[in-house]
Amino acid sequence: MNLLQELRYRNVFRVAAAYAVVGWLLAQVADLVVDAFNLPDAFLQMVIIFLVLGFPVALFFAWVFELTPEGVKKAKDLPENMPKDPRSGRFLNRLTMGLLIIAVIWLGWDKLQGPADEPATAVQPQVADKSIAVLPFADFSPDGEQGWFADGLTDEILNALARTSDLRVASRTSSFQYRNTEGDLPRIANELGVAHILEGSVRRAGDKLRVTAQLIRAADDTHLWSETFDGTTEDSIAIQEQIALKIAQAMETAMDPEELRRMLSAGTSSVEAWELYVRADAASYGNIRPMTEMVDLLERAVAIDPSFVDAHLALAQLWVSHLNPAQNLKYEQAISRDEARSRFYEAITNAQEFARSEASRAEYDALRARFDIRLTDYLAAVHRFADARPESYTAKAELMSAYILVGDYAAARRVGAEAKRLAMAADDPTGAVFQHLHRVDLAAAMEMAEAAVARPNVNPNNLYHAHRVFLYAGEIARAARLARLFAARGTNPSSLAMVEIRQACAEGRVDDAEAIYANLDATGPGGLADNQWLFLQTLGRTEEANEAVRYLDEDDGLYALSGFLHYTHFDPRPFPNLMARLEAQGIERPPATKIPFACKR
Repeated sequence: MNLLQELRYRNVFRVAAAYAVVGWLLAQVADLVVDAFNLPDAFLQMVIIFLVLGFPVALFFAWVFELTPEGVKKAKDLPENMPKDPRSGRFLNRLTMGLLIIAVIWLGWDKLQGPADEPATAVQPQVADKSIAVLPFADFSPDGEQGWFADGLTDEILNALARTSDLRVASRTSSFQYRNTEGDLPRIANELGVAHILEGSVRRAGDKLRVTAQLIRAADDTHLWSETFDGTTEDSIAIQEQIALKIAQAMETAMDPEELRRMLSAGTSSVEAWELYVRADAASYGNIRPMTEMVDLLERAVAIDPSFVDAHLALAQLWVSHLNPAQNLKYEQAISRDEARSRFYEAITNAQEFARSEASRAEYDALRARFDIRLTDYLAAVHRFADARPESYTAKAELMSAYILVGDYAAARRVGAEAKRLAMAADDPTGAVFQHLHRVDLAAAMEMAEAAVARPNVNPNNLYHAHRVFLYAGEIARAARLARLFAARGTNPSSLAMVEIRQACAEGRVDDAEAIYANLDATGPGGLADNQWLFLQTLGRTEEANEAVRYLDEDDGLYALSGFLHYTHFDPRPFPNLMARLEAQGIERPPATKIPFACKR
């Protein structure tokens, strides 16, 4: 016989077919085991390697050995004229056919699971041509201590571009994670989902200032525009406005005169006031200055320019934080709560007076009404703000949040659908939308969460919220992968503990969840009361959760306590003072829901 006939005679082809089907089925089972037991991906890789290595071994045994009526014998030891035992061929045929039936059933079942079970990396977002990320400008100053100035300049350019209606600008949080990243700008643009990158540098020595900026098209790494601006610190506002204008023109954005006026507005014409504001703003991102110093910087800024609305707003937000018992940011000098309230009202009144647009005025009105727990007035102000920004998905997300706050979940669902549509159209599936959307429209939130985590360099904030959405949807194994990715990002301990406790409770590991909580310092007024309530709710200790925040059910704490109304599983009835405020405004909350993945008691 020739070689082909000999291979058929010894059932080598039948063994190869049976082995291929068995190997494929074993790989599918291994994939399920990895998800079910949260094993490392290396386990599946090892299984596949062993299956590949085993294939030639199986063919070798099929060639060397033969099944006879007396059992398995070496083929070379059998007489040449011995007839072939047909049982081995029939057995292999039946085995292969049975395994193929199982494989077809498996494939059909997997197909019926729909797109939710497809790997997130399968999503390929489309990049809008009029989109840009502003990377933090490098500080090339001789003393190396002008990073705050470089960040402030970057922020102002980013904010100016963001005011252009037909230009999508990546958020500060997303862009600033690429600080000190060198080269490969097309990769960064792809990860941020933008078509263009703006990068630059600042060199400041004494009163001399040099700013260099360049606009790059990511598709072909082409420099569309670059320029160096020399001047003094007195020219810094004019320089940032020139950069924003030249970029908008280079990208052919649509700007009517009013839009141009809004874009070229740093909020003040005083460079000294602007620099004080930038110093305070830079401090707020990392709490690198005490609140006392930030207030002093901002008050000096508004003393120089009383119409500097951004500084007034920043002051108002600082006083809101100080007056919130659940926040850690406190004014370090002795000050009564009445005096702190008075300073908040002064700052927010000035912000309202000097607002640069009706949309901004509505935003400031909303902050004031929210602080006063005038929730129906807050909803009306947010509605005005969203109406003034009809194409802004973040404005729609805030309106959805406001509807949830007052308990109108049907309206929240409608607005949430619009927020989702706008966000997906802008190719920006952001946590600002699905942070609350999953509470009123889980399917829509899942679609956004999957798109968000599909990005190569997913924002940690989106990871945090997507993890919760996946757990709400019962996707426990997929959520576990997000939890591991979140942990690898080195996020703050409280957020990481929340993710780990959620995952442990969802997997039924109650003791592990309790151990994580026991190692946290999340107790007491002025501490992490907000987080403590969430931790205890997730642990299934509802009564303890309510007791942990009961101290907020007083006039000074009602603002903080009312924030829990964003959670559909928060029940305000155990808090009589909060309930009285809601009833006085005619607000009726639907019955509290359950956290589906909470620890079972």
